[in-house]
Amino acid sequence: MAIDYNQGHIAEQYQQAKTQPWRERIETYSFLKHIGDVSGKKVLDVACGEGHFTRLLRRAGAGQVVGLDISERMIALARAQEKQQPLGIDYVVADARSTVAQQDYDVVVSAWLLVYAQNRAELAQMCRGLACRVKPGGRFVTVNTNPGVYSFRPDYRKYGFELQLADHVCDGAPIDITVNLADSRLRVRNYYLPIEAYARAFRHAGFHDFAVHIPDLEPAPEAGEEGDYWDYLLDNPFLVIMDCVKD
Repeated sequence: MAIDYNQGHIAEQYQQAKTQPWRERIETYSFLKHIGDVSGKKVLDVACGEGHFTRLLRRAGAGQVVGLDISERMIALARAQEKQQPLGIDYVVADARSTVAQQDYDVVVSAWLLVYAQNRAELAQMCRGLACRVKPGGRFVTVNTNPGVYSFRPDYRKYGFELQLADHVCDGAPIDITVNLADSRLRVRNYYLPIEAYARAFRHAGFHDFAVHIPDLEPAPEAGEEGDYWDYLLDNPFLVIMDCVKD
């Protein structure tokens, strides 16, 4: 059950969900940290949505940035922001699962794409689509739902979202996420696959040096004691960062 971002106000809700504090302090901080220095590099943001990370990478000094998403509505939002604040980013509507002639991006990134693979065959197809876009020696970096949520079954309500999990874990088990927004709720379904499945899919698609990283917390913007507010989310991380290198 992939969410259709072209329907209703889902694209706008997803854009609003990006403003929750944990998205900036943990997700964005950790993702950019592991992407590393992009100065002068050719970067592709796959499943870019409304362009949140696409813009950040351009502002971080990437020489050329392209955002790709299957949703026409998401790309329309991204292009609207590019029109308001031009950064020189190109946005295209395309399916990340499609294979194309080998491209030459130094870095390909993706946030919350692979979580829509319901089985290993779908994951393999996605990884092949990514592999043909990364140049040999280039890197792929992604944010992904932590498969470990099925081990520790967390309660994230204090951070503005909730999970609903199946009674038993297996390939394709649902990870239902409800994001509590100011005036609505956004519901998204991800799917469970073990880390081993990701490692295998990347290896077979032509990647090596696969690694998984636990997220970090960005230092407080103002000096001061934050107490233990973030401890639970850090000890029971909702997301992981995965990266690998193209053969």
